[in-house]
Amino acid sequence: MADDSQFQHEYADHLVREVVAGRMTRRELLMRAAVVGLSATAVGQILAACGGASTSSTSSGATTGATPKKGGTLVFAWDSEPASLDPAIAWNLVDWQVEHAVFENLYKYHSTPGVAGTTLEPSMAVAMPAMSNGGKTYTIKLKPGLLFQPPVSREVTTEDFKYSFERMMRLPNAPGTYFYTNVVGAAAYQAGKATHVAGYKALDKYTIQIDLEQPDLAFLNALTVDFCDPIPKEWVAKWGSKVGRHPLGTGPFMFEKWTPSQEIVLARNPNYRDAAHVWLDGIKFELSDNAQSAFLKLQLGDVDVLGNNVPPANVVSVSNSPEWKPYVYREPVIGTIYLFLNVQFPPLDNVTVRQAISWAIDRDKLAKLLTGEAQPLYQVYPPGMPGYQADKKWYGYDPAKAKQLLAQAGFANGFKTTLYTDNVDPYPKLFQSIQNDLTQVGIKADLKTMSNSTYYTFASTAHNASIGRYLWYMDFPDPSDWISPLFSKAAAVSEGTNGSFWWTPALEAMIEDAQSMTDPTARLAKYDEIQAYIMSQAPYVTLYSPVMTTMCSKRVRGFYLHEVYTYDPVGYWIA
Repeated sequence: MADDSQFQHEYADHLVREVVAGRMTRRELLMRAAVVGLSATAVGQILAACGGASTSSTSSGATTGATPKKGGTLVFAWDSEPASLDPAIAWNLVDWQVEHAVFENLYKYHSTPGVAGTTLEPSMAVAMPAMSNGGKTYTIKLKPGLLFQPPVSREVTTEDFKYSFERMMRLPNAPGTYFYTNVVGAAAYQAGKATHVAGYKALDKYTIQIDLEQPDLAFLNALTVDFCDPIPKEWVAKWGSKVGRHPLGTGPFMFEKWTPSQEIVLARNPNYRDAAHVWLDGIKFELSDNAQSAFLKLQLGDVDVLGNNVPPANVVSVSNSPEWKPYVYREPVIGTIYLFLNVQFPPLDNVTVRQAISWAIDRDKLAKLLTGEAQPLYQVYPPGMPGYQADKKWYGYDPAKAKQLLAQAGFANGFKTTLYTDNVDPYPKLFQSIQNDLTQVGIKADLKTMSNSTYYTFASTAHNASIGRYLWYMDFPDPSDWISPLFSKAAAVSEGTNGSFWWTPALEAMIEDAQSMTDPTARLAKYDEIQAYIMSQAPYVTLYSPVMTTMCSKRVRGFYLHEVYTYDPVGYWIA
């Protein structure tokens, strides 16, 4: 890579050749273009060269059209509350929905439905970064005059980004630091051997330079994750460990209050860089609405958006209702629901036992229990993620084979264990099915449920949960987002997202090789190899990829589902 423009041009040509040759779909093209941050203009030129692209509509469009107007508070219904709103540590679905409204970053994904929404574009930055030094140096210009939200209300500078990045890298409970260990000096800083991250530089008030140890095609995507959102140093000093209950950033909405187990309220940010195009007066997140009560409240006009989707039992009726069908939105989620098998609990440290469990569970039955709101999954990468192989299937439902493997591992009579999940619908019902499947092969599993926030704290701590449920939704459209957070040594050591606490030196070497590759085709092939190795070791049981069916109320306009953010309320408005 000689420089940014040369690389962008060469990579665009490569993508066109792949589509023309039939080796890549248009969806995969857009995903890969997003990995290296091609601009919306560049993507449009690629699509034109390939003969255009089509997108699918998720609704009849009752919420589109007309001229947006200001006013009104949008009400989201959720069945649980965030664990924190500190961008350095929060990493749960409802956490990020709130943070996406309060915080902002250098870059964001284009505000549009479909895979075009995976294209990166400048947000707080002036332009896409200039790349040099063989793809190892990123130079980013910050827009002048941007302000933090009240009551701080001062200009944001590159020192704020540097402070926020370094703060995150040293917080013991920050779960995503391994995304950024490729930055020069990051390891020394984390180990307390340096006072700053040498490779993250504020060259002047508006210029950031980031130096990497090795090129990384996914680094720009990782840089846009909320972990790197700027937060004022003086605000952190004011609130200390309680800052996660008092978030303050630069996003379109600002925090007003958080009533535990009841609601979080946001108001329009008067300091926002594009305040003229924020339509809502505010957003209210209701935090204790189960799926069925939220569904009823939406029909009564008391709720505007179902954060936790339409209850499975109501999907068919509401989708066929002349009155409500126009307000129903359906979208496959680039995500995975899976079981982690914690190798710290024997006999789960035995690979043959783990393989047996993967053969024991009937994924098709789970999809039926979800009335079609799921696609059974037999690999690491979900549909829509680069690396997914539609014709590839690891494991399946074969109780006889599961029993054979258990006997081979020395557990012909099975063993006792415990299944853990939260009590949010539909998981208790699904886990009863899984519990029954395990019983059929001789594994006697107790089932324990707890509240959502309690469960995630419990499960992420070593030696707590032997077998439990996790979900993983796309942070950014690159297979590295499915590997490092879930299977790396760093993720296991941090007691964050590697629920199995499984890793191997062989996998670490493969991850390191893949991260440094600059040939997109060879890099994807390496991630295919990584997937095959992980599935052979069976630290997780992949269950299904969700299909999201949600609704908005009749008064909402501009509503759509975003490929990365799921909800993007900065463009929503009230009729």
